[in-house]
Amino acid sequence: MKNNFKSLSIFLLTISLLAVSLTIPQKVMADTTTSNFNKITVRGQGTIKVKPDIAYINLGVYTENKDAKIAQEENATKMNKVISALKNIGIDEKDMQTNYYYIYPIYDYQSKGGNRIVGYNVTNTITVTVRDILKVGNVLDLAIKEGANVSSGIQFSIADTEKYYNEALKQAVKNAKGKAEAIGEAIGVEIKVPVSVVEISYGGRTVVYADIEQMSAKDESVSTPVETGEMDINATVEVTYKY
Repeated sequence: MKNNFKSLSIFLLTISLLAVSLTIPQKVMADTTTSNFNKITVRGQGTIKVKPDIAYINLGVYTENKDAKIAQEENATKMNKVISALKNIGIDEKDMQTNYYYIYPIYDYQSKGGNRIVGYNVTNTITVTVRDILKVGNVLDLAIKEGANVSSGIQFSIADTEKYYNEALKQAVKNAKGKAEAIGEAIGVEIKVPVSVVEISYGGRTVVYADIEQMSAKDESVSTPVETGEMDINATVEVTYKY
């Protein structure tokens, strides 16, 4: 019985050792074929310069009066005139969105009886999306003429950012390849195919800001000048090359 048990133990030990000996070479071979190669990792950048084709104008009306209701009514009257004038030049109703509205008390902090409310101010602002960039100056002129006296500026942007961003991506990949080849030449090796490409940044919505007060025409007979300038659409990639 002891001999049989001893023989079984030796047999199981032999099987275990054989299994280990078969496993180790296979693991080493797998590592060699998937990750053991010389590589160079670089980052590439691409930039496309584009003229904006859409604008977002933030403007509004500020009124104040001793009576809160009167301040509110005066504000509504002026804002309705602004909105009506913008519709008349082709601004769609869906492209005008209220983004801020409040009624706030005005205090007299110098009164002997302490802080005393002496009136109310009402502020109502909207964001106007101008899809025809040539209309920006006209929008500003009309809004101010009809009573708009509050603004947080203009944002210029690109309606179809994706198209230009993809072009910037192509530039970034070419830029990365050029860097890798320069490094390869310096160390005396030949760069082969890329084995990994990672997009580091996404362009998203890019904006350029402008100050309405600086842009507004001082002479009512002259239209407000609009200079959109150019915008940079940037892309960055990280590429690993085998050599």
